[in-house]
Parts: sequence; C-alpha cells; structure tokens
Amino acid sequence: MMRTPALLALATVLLAACDGNSSNHNSVVEANPYEGYTSEQYDGTENWLCRPDISGDDNVCERNIDSTIVFADGSTQLEQAPTFAERPVDCFYVYPTVSLDTTDNSDLIPGREISTTLSQAARYRSVCSLSAPMYRQLTVRALTSGKYGDSELQNIAYGDVLDAFKHFVANGQGRGFILIGHSQGTTHLTRLIQEEIEVTPYLAERMIAAHLIGIPVALPNDAEVGATFQSTAPCTFDAEINCFVNYSSYRNTEPPVPGRALFGVTGSEDTRAACTHPVDLGAGRLNLDGYYLTGQQLNPFVDPTANAAIDTPFVKVPGLVQGECIEENGMGYLEITHDFDPTDARVDDVGGDLAPGWGLHLVDIALAHGDLVRLAARQADTWLEQ
Repeated sequence: MMRTPALLALATVLLAACDGNSSNHNSVVEANPYEGYTSEQYDGTENWLCRPDISGDDNVCERNIDSTIVFADGSTQLEQAPTFAERPVDCFYVYPTVSLDTTDNSDLIPGREISTTLSQAARYRSVCSLSAPMYRQLTVRALTSGKYGDSELQNIAYGDVLDAFKHFVANGQGRGFILIGHSQGTTHLTRLIQEEIEVTPYLAERMIAAHLIGIPVALPNDAEVGATFQSTAPCTFDAEINCFVNYSSYRNTEPPVPGRALFGVTGSEDTRAACTHPVDLGAGRLNLDGYYLTGQQLNPFVDPTANAAIDTPFVKVPGLVQGECIEENGMGYLEITHDFDPTDARVDDVGGDLAPGWGLHLVDIALAHGDLVRLAARQADTWLEQ
C-alpha cells in the first residue's frame, strides 16, 4: 500500500508524542520551590557581604587574598590569588559566631563579619560565584551568657539564613550550589538541609556538597545516614557529591574527651561523630594546605622583624601542619600534628586555641583552606559532568 504524505505526517506526530511521553515518564522536571520568591531583607545588596552583582571591595569575597609562602629555611614566595572569569556553580556561605554587638542577636551592620568572611569564604571564588548574607546571629555575648541554646534567639538567626537562601535559590537559574559554614554557620546550614533540602528533590539534586565545619554531624554507629541527616551521607571517594564534608580539629596532644569536649563527639552512645578528610577523602595523615590571616591568625616567623615585612593579607607555612581523621569510641575529629624542626625559621605552632574542650576551633577552616577549595572544585566538576 502506498504511504501518502498525510499518513507519514500523522505517523511522525504519533511517534513524537510517544517519545515525549516516555521522556516525561522517566524524568520528571522538578519545579524550583522558591520560584518568584523575593526577600524584603535580601532583595537589595545592602545586607550581603558577597553577591555576584556587588562589585569591587564592596564585595568582600572579591578582595585581595594574596599570600606569602614562608618556607622552613626562612625564604618566602608570593602566591597571587588566581582569577577565574567563568564560575558555573554557586556557593552560599554562613559565617560563625563573631559579632561583638551588645545584644543577644546581632544587627545587620558588618563588623568582624568582614574579616571572617574574607578568611573563610573568599578563596572559594575560584570554584563558584559566592553569596554571603549578613544575618542576625547569636552574638558572642549570647554565647558567653549561656543563651546560645535559646530557641527564640536561634529562630531569629536561622530565619534570616533561610530567607537569604530562598532568595539565593529563587535567583539561581537552576545552578548547582555548595553550602559553606563554620560553627554557628554550620548549625544553621545543618537545619537548612534537614528542613528544606532533604525534603525537596529540586534542592537535594542541586546541592553539590555541604562543607559543614566545626560542629559535629552525628552518624549512627552502624550506618552513614539516619542521625543528624536522613538521606545526606558524608562525602567519600566513591560518592563525593550530594554529600557533606565535616570535621573539627584537635591537637594530637589534646584530643577531645567525651563529657568535656564541645566538638568531635555527639553525646550519645548510639551515634558517632563524622570526620571527612579535607585533603583526600578517606586518607590518613597528610600535610594540610592552610591559609592564615597575617597577624590575626598567624605570625609565621620566630623573628618579629621578619613578620613585619610581610605585606600580604594571608600567609602559608607548607609542611608545618598535618592532619588525620580519627574515628574511634564514638569520636570523630581531625587530629592536628605540628611537624616542627628546631632549625626551622618559622614558629613551631600555628595556634588557634580558645578554651579547654574547644580544640583548634578558631582555625578549623584556615588549617586546610586550600584543600577544602580543591575538594570543592573537584566536587563541582563531578556534578557538572553528571
């Protein structure tokens, strides 16, 4: 029988319809849960420390992050920050407890938040377009006065983070994102994953990774999910995206002690604290690639005169600090060892202690910042490939 043009056209339409139905059945396109969302507080740029549409030094994450590398023999080398024009994924950063405001919740006027964001987040700019909101966090005053656990104060801080995140995703054009937080920032991002991301496939698929540093994430003793998170597992060599990176740092000479340590433990016999090695997922003791704010976090030389000659905002001390994930007896932490040589022109210790039980909390990110950024780059590449 001859096939007329009309029959051929009809067959083509029917085949196309069948193909379309098959495709829709196998791949349901999830809608952005925050489509059209506009935050009154975060629509403009005034309450952001970093956002792609903020230019110059007004964008904290675009400020100078050059470093002076200080070697064991006392020689130095300038490391200029690399520049990247195209960054196909985004990052959302929430800073730790830094506000010295005299109220329990901070205002939205930046102070110490600026240097903290520069030191903890700006280096990720080689991987992603960074967004970092100001938020009404619980202040140092609230922490020291015993109010850190107050649910009303916590809800004010988290409410701001959630509001900013919704605005961030609503304007994200479906791009993948990496969450970055330390200490209080990690607390709020953990809640965000629990209440928003894990229950929303659109968000869960686009969360490339969550770098949750300085507050322990609990895992069941015999599983990788089910305690802090219901479906988000720690990042591993075989599964390094849609997962979390988590560690708290302690000296090898002063490990966390259950009942006295604030970090690296969970407080429950049924769970264990996670530790993700920032250098190489699942690796042992390795050199850490740290970046420290000059003067504020580290003066690298024993000789004060040599320290005064450093004119970059950051310093590095390659080979001085090593880290290894220790997971035993329910504890999980990054064990820090200083590989000091008496002939070394540098100091024998990078510091970072705050109080007994805190470990090296003040420099959790600084200790392995370069490693975290490289890990984020690998995770972003893997997510984009898939």
